[in-house]
Amino acid sequence: MSKQFDVNGLKDCDQLVLERLQQSSSIGQEKGMPMDELCQQLKLPMEKIKESIRSLEDEGLIYSTIDEFHYKAT
Repeated sequence: MSKQFDVNGLKDCDQLVLERLQQSSSIGQEKGMPMDELCQQLKLPMEKIKESIRSLEDEGLIYSTIDEFHYKAT
């Protein structure tokens, strides 16, 4: 499987998820964004979202908030 990386080394899907979480943080969503909402807004399968979340969390770019289904950018 080929992976698309941008100049920061993130896959395209990871970058989309990160940008969406950064947007939600900037408008004051204190609880973070739920994964199902990410799926709906980005029109990506849940498995892709989960993969990106794991990757971004490992990199320290996002964190879970009220439970393991809500995330926010650092």
